[in-house]
Amino acid sequence: MEGRGRGRAAPGEEAATRSRAGLFRVAETLHTIPPEVHTTTGDGQGSMRIVTNYFRLIVPKDQVVHSYRVDFEPQVEYVKVRRGLIYENRAVFDRAYVYDGGNEIKSLCKLNTTPVTVSGTRRDGSTVSITIKYTSTVSWGHPEMLRLYNTQMRRNLEHIGFSQVGRNYYNPRAKKIMQDHRLDIWPGILTAIAEHDGGIMMMCDNINKIIRHDTARDILNRIRTHERERWQEKARDELATSVVMTVYNNKTYKIDDIAFERTAGDFTFERGNTTTSLADYYRGQYNLSIRDGTQPLLLVQPTERQMRGGDKKEILLVPEFCLMTGLTDLMARDNQFKRALGDLTRLDPIQRAENLTRFIRQINSNERVQAEMGGWGLQFREDLEEIRARTLPPETILTHEAQVPYQQTTGSFEREIRSKRMIRPVALQQWVTMALKRDKEIVEEFFRCLRQVSGPLGVDIGPPTVVVVHEDSIPQYASACERVDPKHNLVIAIVPNNNPQRYSTIKRHFCCEKPIPSQVITTRVISNKKNLMSVATKILIQMSTKLGAEPWGIGIPRPGWMIVGYDTYHDSQRKGHSVGAFVCTSNSAATSWFCRTSYHQNRDELSGNFANNLKAGIKNWVIKNNGTWPERIIIYRDGVSEGQIPHVYNVEMREIQKLLGERAELAKTSFSFVIVTKRVNARFFHKVGEHQLQNPPPGTKIDSVVTRKERYDFYLISQSVRQGTVNPTMYNIIADNTGWSPINHQQLAYKLCHIYYNWAGTITVPAPCQYAHKLAFLTGTALHREHRQELSNTLFFL
Repeated sequence: MEGRGRGRAAPGEEAATRSRAGLFRVAETLHTIPPEVHTTTGDGQGSMRIVTNYFRLIVPKDQVVHSYRVDFEPQVEYVKVRRGLIYENRAVFDRAYVYDGGNEIKSLCKLNTTPVTVSGTRRDGSTVSITIKYTSTVSWGHPEMLRLYNTQMRRNLEHIGFSQVGRNYYNPRAKKIMQDHRLDIWPGILTAIAEHDGGIMMMCDNINKIIRHDTARDILNRIRTHERERWQEKARDELATSVVMTVYNNKTYKIDDIAFERTAGDFTFERGNTTTSLADYYRGQYNLSIRDGTQPLLLVQPTERQMRGGDKKEILLVPEFCLMTGLTDLMARDNQFKRALGDLTRLDPIQRAENLTRFIRQINSNERVQAEMGGWGLQFREDLEEIRARTLPPETILTHEAQVPYQQTTGSFEREIRSKRMIRPVALQQWVTMALKRDKEIVEEFFRCLRQVSGPLGVDIGPPTVVVVHEDSIPQYASACERVDPKHNLVIAIVPNNNPQRYSTIKRHFCCEKPIPSQVITTRVISNKKNLMSVATKILIQMSTKLGAEPWGIGIPRPGWMIVGYDTYHDSQRKGHSVGAFVCTSNSAATSWFCRTSYHQNRDELSGNFANNLKAGIKNWVIKNNGTWPERIIIYRDGVSEGQIPHVYNVEMREIQKLLGERAELAKTSFSFVIVTKRVNARFFHKVGEHQLQNPPPGTKIDSVVTRKERYDFYLISQSVRQGTVNPTMYNIIADNTGWSPINHQQLAYKLCHIYYNWAGTITVPAPCQYAHKLAFLTGTALHREHRQELSNTLFFL
């Protein structure tokens, strides 16, 4: 049995060590403001009072902080035990200290001599020797202090009864139970302290964690019962990429695989100088007994971040100790369930602001928090930060013969354009429909509505060729796809429900084998006669766009601007592979598009693919614009996490700059590179009067106070929501030699939020980003390969 666990972490706290330790040793802040930029704030219409979800942190400016390294002998795996041992010896630091959970302590107290050796006692009575050694001094204004503030805030959350789950903190005592669905909702709080343009502030937002009542072992047993022959394959399909929470320490892990060759009953690993079984480990460490020794172990690979830190160990978990988190696929498709879930979790601006105010008062009134923060001279203000914001002017929608204004506050112009001729309609003559025989009446009524709405839009529709699907089975739909003549320029598949395998079969055939734009429509969508005219209009616009139609446009200020969107998606079948989707404009009006995809296994491949795709996009632009090269290239890069920004800045962007410098024809082409982030935690509430809060209107932009000092960034609210709190989008401009002022960037981003042809209204991100996301998602979930190049000059993926 010796060596079976070698190279793997014990299935318990080593992961906690690697995820929490070293909180003070994060890379210095990356400054990405382009050197050509001298101001990061722009003007706009009017001025409004905005309340944010930020609290100001008052800090001293004249103190010195001392750093110490701490080592334990014997080594202590469990973070809570390490914290307890340090707390037992808190008098060494005169009580004012912050411990990062790993090997570093910061304190206002300077020890006269180091190293200092003290001891602590574990629950089992054993003694641990603790060595404390001075390492450095940090001045109060140093960026290192921000990490100290955040570490102290995590302690504050623990002091008021919150528990850490993954990276965030939740209050299990306030959980809401959905018994019919066998899950709990844990309310939580997300905090982040950083230096902003307005000073040092803490962002604070309400979050929720869904904890299901079933364990990973329950899932395995269910699959093994119903899928006896291929149960291992099915188990991998269901559990791989799922996130579980261990019952013994509330840690979350993303499952990468199932180690069927290793079971809970026979697996051993090296711990110190001895070989330990899982049964002994869990009994001794957590007082837990493994009930099922035959269950296979769950495999967790280290994340990219952990590997960059030198930790390459994989972890093995026992399924019966792992609670499932998040929604099942069935829940995600259940609209009734999602409405019930939204009723329990959704917060409007007033509710969110009240929750945050109660939270900060709870922090400030806790005696232990007061004592610790008082020792550091820290204090939170109890008022949500209030700032001034401006609104960008409303856009005018361009159709074939008219300039159409719309009500900006609604974020929708569907009514205004549904009777207006498209800028460039296309004829729908050689097309085919695939449907079950039983759905004949539904399909005919839908086609009648299509013909009725087509006239005002300028679309000439002929009768389709009908391919009958004999029964609802994957082989029958595959056979129907084979019977479609390649001369057709559009395929409409009417299907009874959202079956992912059927959808993938149809899409793969017409995107990768027989390149014809295709549209898959469920009968549920076209069965409601009350809304059928509206549905028919939306689908007709979608169908026409896939054939190259240009439904509507917005006023681009100058010709010659090539606009790019790029996003990535992890392929659901090709392990270790991700797809990058590139979409760019083909004309100056931003109504015609070009697209490509490419697979990569690492970031360097991604960067090379991005540059190659941009080269193809420029070549296509030159062809489509009679040999004219683009005067300006604006890139919107989506899908970038905070930790990936340095690579995008230092490698990806440099590759593109190098490409642009290789051609003499591009010597005068200016360039900007914008990272677009839609998953941000900043929230903004429009203050009307003294007490009323509501969502800001579309077009609201925030470019001061809560923006980051080291960035050329702004927030934009481009869409309208009827329920809950609207989410802003953050734009981080990391390269720009266009000579534009901030308002130019802000206006262009807002304009581009109007031309996503799946929705007659504004969306959360610029259209090229959303197009790239749709293409990456389709490729990574359904196609699993690159589409045929014959489709690259259309938005076939809508």
